[in-house]
Amino acid sequence: MASKFQEQSHFEHDSPPASVHGAIEGPSNAPERHSDDASSVDDHVQEKAAAAVPLTKRQKVKRHCGRFKWWYLGVGLIILIILLPLIFTKILPAITQDIVNSQKLPVMGGVFQALSPTSLSVSLETQLDTMIAADLDPTTLQLYNKDTPDFSPFLNVTLPKIHVYHKTPVMVTNQTVTVTNETELVKWFDQVFEQPTVKLSIKGKTEVHLGALKTYPTIQKTLEVASLNGLSGFGISTLQLIYPALEDGTNIKGTISLPNSGALTLGLGNLTFNVLSGDIKLGYINIYDVTLPPGNNTRDFNGRLYLTELIPNLGAILDSQAGPLADGNIELLATGNATMVNGMHIGYVEQVLNKKTLVATIPVIKLLGDVIGSFTGNANASLSDLLGDTFGNSTFIEGLLDHWNSTSTNATTSTLKIGRSTPYGSRTIKAPATKGLLKMGLKLALAKL
Repeated sequence: MASKFQEQSHFEHDSPPASVHGAIEGPSNAPERHSDDASSVDDHVQEKAAAAVPLTKRQKVKRHCGRFKWWYLGVGLIILIILLPLIFTKILPAITQDIVNSQKLPVMGGVFQALSPTSLSVSLETQLDTMIAADLDPTTLQLYNKDTPDFSPFLNVTLPKIHVYHKTPVMVTNQTVTVTNETELVKWFDQVFEQPTVKLSIKGKTEVHLGALKTYPTIQKTLEVASLNGLSGFGISTLQLIYPALEDGTNIKGTISLPNSGALTLGLGNLTFNVLSGDIKLGYINIYDVTLPPGNNTRDFNGRLYLTELIPNLGAILDSQAGPLADGNIELLATGNATMVNGMHIGYVEQVLNKKTLVATIPVIKLLGDVIGSFTGNANASLSDLLGDTFGNSTFIEGLLDHWNSTSTNATTSTLKIGRSTPYGSRTIKAPATKGLLKMGLKLALAKL
């Protein structure tokens, strides 16, 4: 049995393959079997080659987003929920505040007009420059002195509603404002009159519209404004005597120069100045409806010269002029006396001008020519026309001039200081020609009186 099984199970390599039914197929089918196997192998190789082609970056991203899009959407919503409040409450206001802080706000012009002891009319011209368009609601700005320890605004002005984009002019026009702190206003006006530039600090909160969005930046700046520089260039241009004096005692008139080197127009009302020589008060002058726009300003004045006090103090007056006379000049001092608007004293101007001493230097020849013209009716009168005149009261005149000579004998030269009078014994006159001209003028004036 075993040998029979072995014989039957023996496989001959050369035998044709059996069919499904166990029959041995003929040799004619062998080639077809080999062809099918080759085709199957080729297809498998092609499938492997196609599967091995790498995806592009875009395809990978697209496939990744497709798989995790809901995750990304959720994370994005969470980020927006966190960032949007920060954008509207922190980031946008910070950007707007930075734009406001970068503004120069140059003061290109303005007017401060005194109206009453407690009010002024204020006009200001400035400029905003922004890279984005915005609308500003009306804004109240408080004006104050930065160097005052406690915040103490002295005026409030209101900016109108404006649309700003790039360089935009901003105007405050004829706005009546109330003085909120007179002490601080006087302090600021004192600097306006005294210094070449003055600092003006402003503070206020505004509402800015960026389309439908609103922000509330703070405006806080310290500006520099050109000011009067001590009224440098102040002087009496012409001076004439009025004889006989008017009923109210007015006996002098003339013109005065009040230069304004600043950017602001100042409306001060009616001004009264005391006129002095050294420490001796000679009289006063009135200047009416004083408004000082930037530039040179000439105003008419009238006033009173105290002739009854002039004669007894003439020696001291001439002594006080020793320094200026050496240069051929007369030097008169002017200090504030009163500032009036509609019959009311303007305290915030008076407190400033009453502490100031202005110096007017007048050439002796011009002054004598003006005085001579007052009596002769000829403003161009020449001193040579008077050489043949006959003077009355010559004994008094000679005694007066002798007193002048004796006072100046032991004097030494010094320069007259503003607001101070050097002792009379310390002055001398070193200009004989000037002295002679002044003697002649005094003779003429006293002879006519």
